[in-house]
Amino acid sequence: MTDDFFYALVTGWFILAIFWATIIIFILIRRPPKSKLTKSVIFKSILFFFIILISIYLIKAVPIRF
Repeated sequence: MTDDFFYALVTGWFILAIFWATIIIFILIRRPPKSKLTKSVIFKSILFFFIILISIYLIKAVPIRF
């Protein structure tokens, strides 16, 4: 993985995580009556973003050579 692609991927994923967190915070503040947003869903979505981000770093840290 080239360095430029790696930094673009990390930057894009980080920006996506910021927007996702903004949306979740906005929904929590508004508290719509029929919202199915629970603490479990919030935790799972944050965990999903962190797992993907860590896996991107691990792919970069452990190069596969053929």
